[in-house]
Amino acid sequence: MEKRLVLEAGWVLPMDAKLDVIRNGAVAIEGNQIVEVGPAGDVTGDEIRRFPRHVLLPGIVNAHTHVAGAIFRGQLEDRPNNFYGYAMPMEQHMDADAIHVLSRLGIAELLLSGCTTMNDMFHHAAETARAAAEAGIRAQIAHKTYDVDLPGIGRGRRDYSPDRGVRKLGQNVELYEKWNGAADGRIEVRFGAHAADTCSPGLHRKIVTEARARGAGIHTHVAQGRSEHEYLRDRYGQSSVRFLEDNGVLGQSTVAVHLLYADTGDIEILRRTETPAAHCPGNVIKSSGMLGPMSEVYAAGLRVGWGTDWVTMDPWDAMRAGIVGLRLQTNDPLALSAREALRRFTSGSADALGLADRVGSLEPGKRADLILVDIDQPHLAPLDDPFGVLVYNASGRDVTHVMVDGALLVADRRLAYADTSELIRDAEVAATRVWAAGRVP
Repeated sequence: MEKRLVLEAGWVLPMDAKLDVIRNGAVAIEGNQIVEVGPAGDVTGDEIRRFPRHVLLPGIVNAHTHVAGAIFRGQLEDRPNNFYGYAMPMEQHMDADAIHVLSRLGIAELLLSGCTTMNDMFHHAAETARAAAEAGIRAQIAHKTYDVDLPGIGRGRRDYSPDRGVRKLGQNVELYEKWNGAADGRIEVRFGAHAADTCSPGLHRKIVTEARARGAGIHTHVAQGRSEHEYLRDRYGQSSVRFLEDNGVLGQSTVAVHLLYADTGDIEILRRTETPAAHCPGNVIKSSGMLGPMSEVYAAGLRVGWGTDWVTMDPWDAMRAGIVGLRLQTNDPLALSAREALRRFTSGSADALGLADRVGSLEPGKRADLILVDIDQPHLAPLDDPFGVLVYNASGRDVTHVMVDGALLVADRRLAYADTSELIRDAEVAATRVWAAGRVP
């Protein structure tokens, strides 16, 4: 019989449909599963660990990441043409070793900030999967598949190569065969159609065929930039969303990321096809100065999860950006609440990723993916409403303990599986090598 571990905390936020608060609550865990949630005095077990000055809640489910993108931290925010003119050319110099060590750094940042699940797409995705397995985080991984010359877009050209697309898609197939279901099922593999405009119609259809044959999901950027929007309009007379629908990409198992240039008709297509979306408010506001039609997206009832994207991967910063951005956009000071923001990053993201039966809330039968936040600090006191205090004031540095699948990966703000200083040093060596190869000033 599994040992029954009980975690007691001053405040428990189950993040179930009721969005209630349990004052002096407890969660019982057996193996990798939650078996009971309730008042501390009612939940008993073989071992009890008490955290009276903490908030206990489900781990953050990060619906869109590029963890190896930590290499661009501080390099993109103030640079014109930063994506296709700078990041895409630099990515060509990121080999498998660089992706592995930079993924380890990015995953460490996620875990230390309270993220227990990530949905990632990048080059050399097998190395990101390996880093995820080493860390113990729950992950959905896709290989960055495209057939356009990505750096060429920054120079105003779009050169498509069928051979490139076949090669990239083949790497995603290999990723699936090796890593799907690995790490005791914590790793799942999606197929990564990089973006609506960076895959030709033929490649989109091939990606759909390979994904559907395996029952795998798709991860894709949609309506994320002006150049994409204008290219598809001029070349095909369609929006990004309509273009993807015509090529069979949309559906319940496809995560559509960003939607900055989606219009009312696009949102209706996403609703009709039951396509979930991933919104990354912190990154899109910072990098594009816009939020996208999120008030319409929410009103349409789409399944929307939130993500951090890359460069800055603290979900607490992203929550505040999501609230402030929508309130500015709608001129409504109550457009989005702290409860709703936290829900988007937990049960909402789990639903968007098809994981709602396993993670996103503290309920019996779900996996023991949870975090503890230390509120015994000046900037988090006094505490009346834990939703408001955490969402408007907390940061990743306030997370003290992180558990995934019943295993403690962060304890007392320290990684349990690796030395953080060593991860940083390894990443700095790899980044310096990539920067030198890319001739960064």
